[in-house]
Amino acid sequence: MAAANKKKYKLKDPTTQYAEINSLGSFSLAGEQEKELPKNPSRELLKRIEAGFIIEVK
Repeated sequence: MAAANKKKYKLKDPTTQYAEINSLGSFSLAGEQEKELPKNPSRELLKRIEAGFIIEVK
């Protein structure tokens, strides 16, 4: 199950960027950057993934 948390994500369109700051911390993606999701991703971040703006790295 720990492997599920090791998935990396990136922006579908590398000419865009995403950044958020909330009470649990911050998360940002820009260009070709790839990152693991925070332990408790925000609803907004999850919505961006569902909408396809942020995609899983295969």
